[in-house]
Amino acid sequence: MIFTRSAVPVEPSSQGWTPPGGSGPAQPPAPSSPQPAPAYPYPMPAGVQPGMPYPPYGAVPQRRGTNGFAVGSLVTGIVCCLPPLGLVLGLVALAQIRKRGDEGRGLAIAGTVLSVVSTILMTVAFATGTAGEAWDGFRRAARDSAAADSTFDLRTGQCFDTPGRGLEDEEAASVRIVDCDRPHEGEVTGTFPLDGFDEWPGEKTVETEAERRCEDINSAYALDRWAVPGTAEPYYYMPTRDSWRFGDRSVTCALASGGPKLASSVRSDRTTLDPAQIAYLEGELAVDSVWWEEPEDLFEDDPEANRAWAERMARTLGTEARELRAGPWPAAARTHALARAKEYETARGHFGRAAAAQDEESFWDAMSEAGDAFRQETEIAVRSALGLATDPPEEADDAEEGEPLPSDDTTV
Repeated sequence: MIFTRSAVPVEPSSQGWTPPGGSGPAQPPAPSSPQPAPAYPYPMPAGVQPGMPYPPYGAVPQRRGTNGFAVGSLVTGIVCCLPPLGLVLGLVALAQIRKRGDEGRGLAIAGTVLSVVSTILMTVAFATGTAGEAWDGFRRAARDSAAADSTFDLRTGQCFDTPGRGLEDEEAASVRIVDCDRPHEGEVTGTFPLDGFDEWPGEKTVETEAERRCEDINSAYALDRWAVPGTAEPYYYMPTRDSWRFGDRSVTCALASGGPKLASSVRSDRTTLDPAQIAYLEGELAVDSVWWEEPEDLFEDDPEANRAWAERMARTLGTEARELRAGPWPAAARTHALARAKEYETARGHFGRAAAAQDEESFWDAMSEAGDAFRQETEIAVRSALGLATDPPEEADDAEEGEPLPSDDTTV
């Protein structure tokens, strides 16, 4: 530890003052004559007269602040919401600045000028009638904005309208949620995440995934496809390259109508149907789903693919026939359900023969007999007994009698 010598001065003794290292007392120095007070070492502050006490250390004269009316005049003049108010505030500010010495004269002048210009423009607008049109447009925009919801916030079961050009818009950031009991353009059937992509996969990849998965989501949401209007088509909202950067990773599926609006909800799933209705509709959907997997190439071009598909149809029809016979049918529907099961069994046999066909003629003969096994009257009877829709879809008019009518999901 370092010690330093004390700086406390040595007090003189009563015998006189002895200097350090001295040998004897010494006489104190003779008193000097009074000296005049030193001159004030700094410039004299305003308001301080000679002879007055010094101001406190660090004290400076107070500076006048910016006039509040001047600031208000400038803001009002820029916003143009109430031009006359900005003019009044500017004139009041100039008067106070002259009287009190406030700052902000330039702000007050600028606000006054802007307010005068805005007042002139507003007067001309009211005189020509353009102000009313502008105000109507502003009210419409405000109403639409207040009612708009982000497409990110859409939830299963919500019905919506699209602003702007409606469903024709290639990109939409917002929709307007409406009551499903009122006319509406679309209805959300579900969403799914785009997993497995660390980077933006490209529009084509996302579209392909949306088409594939939204088809299944739409079918599960609207099991009773006969209850879906013919104008309703698959529709979806998917991320864009820009929205992907902000974390948008979900696709929203919907059924929407670009023509006449949907009059009511198209939902028919486990939330709206009873067990018997679900059992019947899921069986029909299973058969339809495999039916539409029929190869694009004809038997003569790809016999192996066609035989494999016919085999899948035979297995599916056999499974669904057993489900129909064991279903939880009410008394009124049981007879019709068993009749439908018999049609499935008959068609299963014909598809089995098609799966074993070795030539083109045998294959198409078996396929023709399989189609004839289905009777639309039987399906209508089951539906009527179960309380489901009984009007066939519009495509029934173009189908051959007895041919199953799977839903035609065309992506928009």
